[in-house]
Amino acid sequence: MASSTAGPDFVGDFDGALGGALAALVKATKAAGRLPEDIGFHRTVDDAVDQRLAGVGGAVLAMGNALWRAGAAGTGAGAGPAVESVDDVAERGGDGAWAAGPGFRAVVDAVDALLERIDVGLDEALKTTAHRMRALAARQSAPVVTTVVGQRESVRVVHAQNIARPQLQFADAVDNSAATPFAWKIRDKAHARVPLDHGLPAADVAASPLGHHLQRLGVAPGAGDGAPLRALPHPYEFEITHIEHPPRLFEDAAAREPAAWDAVPFAFVDDAAGLRAMMEHLQAADEIAIDLEHHDYRSFQGFTCLVQISTRARDYVVDALVLRAELQCLNHVTADPRRVKVFHGADHDIQWLQRDFGVYVVGLFDTYHASKVLNMAHHSLAHLLKTYCGYHADKKYQLADWRIRPVPDEMMRYARADTHFLLYVYDRMRNELLDRGRRLVGASVGSPDSAHFGELAGLDAVTSATQPMELVLQRSAATSLRTYAKDGYDADSGGGPGGWARLLAKWRHPLAPAQLAVFRALHQWRDSRAREEDESVRYVLPNHMLFALADRMPQDEPRLLAACRPTPPLVRLHAAEIVALIARARAAAAQAHADAAAAAATAAAADDDLSRRRPVHTRFADSDSDNSSDAAAAATRRPDVLTPELLAAAAALAAPASTLFAAAEAEAQPAADTVTAARAREIRAGLALTVAAPQSVVTDPGFVPVEAKKRPAAGSATPPAEAKKRHTTTTTEAKRLPAAPVILSAGPPADSNSKSHPDGSSALDLSKMVLTSPRQPSKRTKKGKKSAHQAPDVKPFDYAEPAATEDVIGETATPAAAAPARKRAKKSFDPYAKIDTSATGGKVSRSRVSTKSGNRSVSYKK
Repeated sequence: MASSTAGPDFVGDFDGALGGALAALVKATKAAGRLPEDIGFHRTVDDAVDQRLAGVGGAVLAMGNALWRAGAAGTGAGAGPAVESVDDVAERGGDGAWAAGPGFRAVVDAVDALLERIDVGLDEALKTTAHRMRALAARQSAPVVTTVVGQRESVRVVHAQNIARPQLQFADAVDNSAATPFAWKIRDKAHARVPLDHGLPAADVAASPLGHHLQRLGVAPGAGDGAPLRALPHPYEFEITHIEHPPRLFEDAAAREPAAWDAVPFAFVDDAAGLRAMMEHLQAADEIAIDLEHHDYRSFQGFTCLVQISTRARDYVVDALVLRAELQCLNHVTADPRRVKVFHGADHDIQWLQRDFGVYVVGLFDTYHASKVLNMAHHSLAHLLKTYCGYHADKKYQLADWRIRPVPDEMMRYARADTHFLLYVYDRMRNELLDRGRRLVGASVGSPDSAHFGELAGLDAVTSATQPMELVLQRSAATSLRTYAKDGYDADSGGGPGGWARLLAKWRHPLAPAQLAVFRALHQWRDSRAREEDESVRYVLPNHMLFALADRMPQDEPRLLAACRPTPPLVRLHAAEIVALIARARAAAAQAHADAAAAAATAAAADDDLSRRRPVHTRFADSDSDNSSDAAAAATRRPDVLTPELLAAAAALAAPASTLFAAAEAEAQPAADTVTAARAREIRAGLALTVAAPQSVVTDPGFVPVEAKKRPAAGSATPPAEAKKRHTTTTTEAKRLPAAPVILSAGPPADSNSKSHPDGSSALDLSKMVLTSPRQPSKRTKKGKKSAHQAPDVKPFDYAEPAATEDVIGETATPAAAAPARKRAKKSFDPYAKIDTSATGGKVSRSRVSTKSGNRSVSYKK
């Protein structure tokens, strides 16, 4: 019963403790129900009532804080903030109705976690020795068969609810830690040819838990240096590799038909007396068939539930859950080389026998390897039973829960059939191996051009009648040499059979960096929780739910539970811990991303600084000895065909020229030269810009100023076509002039009538010119002709040669006067005179060359 000091004794007196807890809960509920609705008024008018209620409220608040801390303990979220006021949980509104406060959700989560822990604690209490039979009888439901529809086929699973966990009753504690290797369970070595510690490295086991375990077993390794433990060798390795098989394996013998199912005695062994009787019978048998039934869904490493053993005369099914600590006596039969032990697909069975019982097999004959050597169409036990015995095994019990007790009759028949027919299958396969060996002696069975190619897998030539049998025995011996080792876990690389890398490789959808971080954190949590609770990772958190959580990354418990339907029990129990884990993984991923971005920015800044320190290429300098001066010079130079002399001449006028079209900027910037400033104001007032340019430079070949239009002389006849053409002139847009260099004429022309400068350049009136953006590339029309915007072919002008200019270009110019000047200019200067035309056959391509400067361009034509 409950006591005021020790509390309820749920283990010793469960019914009394539960009744006392319920009575206390009912009493508190009734007392709370008798409180008046206007309790606030009574607290106001009576100080004694107020003080007493304040004391009770403080006690309840302290209990609530303790409850919160207990619910948050072990979840990884810390103790959590204490509830400072009852109003944080529930608060009353102005209408007198109660509503949930800001701390209501946290308190509910804590209570849910506590209820889950209470349920687990009750399970532990009911599974003690005093309540074991009661729990098994009262809590386990009747076995049912559930059909699970898969992608390829549907399977039927036999299971039951509320099955007690057998590992809680094991005498040997389950060790799922990845830090410690698997330790031998063998206590004595039956049929030994060398001692148990033969070949055992003493330095690896001295001063270690394994060394103490071996000392208790009678094995005393020498003192070592405490080096890390390694996996122990196979204790029967010498006996297996030096075995002398019995001669009957290589002798013909008639196959013994299996007795009728009901005619063969059968025993279910679940106590020590039955085990002793079975061992006495096995000692007289020459061949025995063995099989195991395993369970690994509610256990991390798994455990053996049943061991089926058959001889020629009897069948046995051993309850490995009850007799787990006693089955090591099987070594007196399984390690005897004089007896043939027949298994089918013994890769896992060999390891489970070592892990659970410390049992080893010497003299194995694996019918799976025999089916491979004989090149059978299929290699399953069901196929062998159907081929040799005509027995059709029921596949629905392959996924049965073998923890169910008592074992149903149908499941018992399925387990018994695995070994009942196996000795007859062994007889048939042994005779077939020997017969094939005799028929193929001297034949090449491994060469593609041989008539017997492929009749025996893995053999190039048969040299004796026993060679196929020897090949099966060699492969069987390699199987019996397998040793059990616990699965490790590498959180960094994700390697290993249970690592996250192997599972992630099967996922077809990409994960973002934050999602990948959450996936790895949840995968590691699942592995550690499965080892601690001794549950499979599939039970703790199935793979599809693991990826769902990694994809959604829920930030609170309701969203977490909504992402896992149906919610696994351990996920519900540790919901707060999982939410906190997801938050930490996301924060760590964000921090890693920020660090990577900062590192990249630092590296980019370093690269930019390095590039600024490199020598700067300049177009017009012969050397770049001074990086700073070269950089400044390169900033003022433009990549066009003008010579440095012309650039120097335009440098003084660059600032005034850039402000001609912006009055505000011109007034804000003081003129460097008063003469230039005055000239600029005069030009801006008259809306005319005089540009000093060589005569041969034409802004646009299609543009002809009005002053330069040729008019026929008086009295001359003008053809109608020419007259029509003259009166229907087409406006042609001129290209933009370059921003620099632009040479302004600082004073009036020497001859105002001719508008010609002394240096031979012409004065163009830009008030009648249109400045536009550079033209688009030419396009072909549908008829294959060039469009109207196609610029004609031009040649770049070489300013290094003296330019011949026309004497007069204006309204007073006549064709007769202008023609000799153009002829002299064409004859005196040819920019392409120095071009070597030998490679092109004396022809020069008249391609258009356009010099661009900023957003303006100037075209030049010979």
